[in-house]
Amino acid sequence: METNNHTTKILLAKSYGPSEVLEIQEYKLESLPAGFARIRTKAAGINPIDARRMTGEFKHAGLPQTFGTEFSGEIIAVGQNAEGFKIGDAVLGSGGSFTHASIIDVPIGDLIRKPENISWEVAGSIPGVAQTAMTILDEIGPVKSLLIHGASGGVGSITVQLAKERGIEVIGTSSKRNLEYVQGLGAIAIEYGEGLIDRIQAAHPEPIDAAVDMAGTEEATQASLATVKKDGIISTIAGKKTSSDRVIPIWVKRNPKNLQHVVDGIEGGTFNWEIDSVFPFENASDAYSKVLEGHTKGKTVLSF
Repeated sequence: METNNHTTKILLAKSYGPSEVLEIQEYKLESLPAGFARIRTKAAGINPIDARRMTGEFKHAGLPQTFGTEFSGEIIAVGQNAEGFKIGDAVLGSGGSFTHASIIDVPIGDLIRKPENISWEVAGSIPGVAQTAMTILDEIGPVKSLLIHGASGGVGSITVQLAKERGIEVIGTSSKRNLEYVQGLGAIAIEYGEGLIDRIQAAHPEPIDAAVDMAGTEEATQASLATVKKDGIISTIAGKKTSSDRVIPIWVKRNPKNLQHVVDGIEGGTFNWEIDSVFPFENASDAYSKVLEGHTKGKTVLSF
């Protein structure tokens, strides 16, 4: 059943800049469309692209802009033709750039059920990265070895595990403090910084089949060009222009079945998922500042 008397508090920015440009404003929600569910948000992950949109480094929409592409929460209303879910269901999923808000409207087809043994914070931080990671591996195709730049972050850490599940040997770069974590995920862990190419070649003398850059650095581009075989795929999800035409951008393709696979793995203990830090929604500015610092292990999450 639909109700029309809900208001939402939404995170937005009316200008580009540091996290101080963020503000929370209240809006009355419009009538719930057919095929949609209205969800009271419990948690929502912050991805690097959110913070880079805030600063203006990455622009794909005009101002003011909203943020967030993943969430967990409880259904509080359903529109017509919204079959399969009901009020009170605990769900998770992904949507456009609007999930950093207290109440959101989401197409039913984008939702899956939240397992009881997964926290709101884990559930709200996995949808975007899970589907991104699955997209990466599907786009790269069958390979025997894969170089991942930024392997300790949200997308990186789940990509390592999904690649290992497919029998792929993974070489993952990270900061020194996250090397043990990356190694624990099953990758050959390599510290980035001066001498990166030499360290990769020492750890994996044979040319690598493919690479994906999640860090968005020139160092990552050059290391991939030097260590990936001549006909191997070099890709990026960083959303930045690169110095080589050989680097192919990969954009996430939403697929609830892919998300369900990762959630099932986390629920069953097959996949490990790390929460770096949790911030109350009211402290979103601090959370975004932390994301911009980099070097995270897993995800930074907003709690509602």
